[in-house]
Amino acid sequence: MLRDHSQSGPTMIERAKMFRDRLSVAALVAMTTVMSGCDTPQRDMLDTVSESADKSAWFYYMLLSVCSVILFIVVAWFVYSVVVFRAKDGVEQEMPPQIHGHTQMEIMWTIIPTLIIIGITIPTIKAIFWLASPWEANSADADENNHVVIDVMGKQWWWEYDYISPEDPDRKEIMFSTANEMHVPVGTMVQLRVTSADVIHAFWVPRVSGKRDATPGRTYPLYFKVNEPGEYIGQCAELCGASHALMGIKLFAHSTDPDDPDNYDNWVAAQQKGAQPPTSTIAERGKELFISKGCTACHNIRGDAVTNAIHPRARTRKTGPDLTHVGSRTTIGALAMTNTRDNLKEWILRPQEIKQGSVMYVYGYKLLGIEVNEEEAEAMAAYLFRLK
Repeated sequence: MLRDHSQSGPTMIERAKMFRDRLSVAALVAMTTVMSGCDTPQRDMLDTVSESADKSAWFYYMLLSVCSVILFIVVAWFVYSVVVFRAKDGVEQEMPPQIHGHTQMEIMWTIIPTLIIIGITIPTIKAIFWLASPWEANSADADENNHVVIDVMGKQWWWEYDYISPEDPDRKEIMFSTANEMHVPVGTMVQLRVTSADVIHAFWVPRVSGKRDATPGRTYPLYFKVNEPGEYIGQCAELCGASHALMGIKLFAHSTDPDDPDNYDNWVAAQQKGAQPPTSTIAERGKELFISKGCTACHNIRGDAVTNAIHPRARTRKTGPDLTHVGSRTTIGALAMTNTRDNLKEWILRPQEIKQGSVMYVYGYKLLGIEVNEEEAEAMAAYLFRLK
């Protein structure tokens, strides 16, 4: 008689294939988990350098601990049940008693999660009020007359920073504007007033503070005090369009030591100076092209009567970064490229290839029919790169 295989289990080959598939899935999950934790040290939210970031790190550890305990209990219970109540060979299996409802257990698994949520909610609410409170409440040694105010505006896909004069009691007068690279003093409370010119962005420098949404038509505060000098990398944390991944942030924390030539006051003094006129033939040619190509319609260069065309309050979502000291920045295009003369030339020639959807390309080159050749880009790069 032929054996009927219709009711038999999977063959050895089928079992091997099933094992291979499951192993592949497990390996993919493990690899994804490991890779999700890979990042540069500058973006390590657990290596904090401010009081505000300490709060975020504490919540991470607290939630990780709570979830780890819950996971351990669930897994231990699951393993115990599998081992103790597994089907045994040679023993006839009977249907266990069927029950409908268990009051004590239902009360238990209602009360325990409720207590856990309450335990998480109370410190969360306290931290939210701490982070959102006036800046004086965030530091015992904060001085009412010694804090930095910066208006932050997110744009597709870069950041605009207006530094507010400390002499203005209303905190409205702009001293100067810059882009993408923020500079702050160490040990001093910083107040950011965050908004957006177009879509929703999110300002986030992980080692310095938590995230703060940048929403069109609204302004949200963000407070922090950096404890250590250094460079800290951030990123727009809200999907905001084609070049969202290229909307980076670099924050420089400067010493306040008057004997340090790189201190914050010296940086501010340098930024308040106007641009120096070109001193070479190629730079002069670049300036002429910068004007004739219509770049002054979007970009401001302070201290130059010819190109100083945009008042800070007249800027729109289509206006570009202030370029008065663009040569002193370490990056261009919101960290898309290192700031070198050659890279500036490439940016002027091919902004769309470097940053898809670039407003400079869409509303400038494409809409107005502006064309720039290699020689012209070289001259403009020479002019801009010397604006230190």
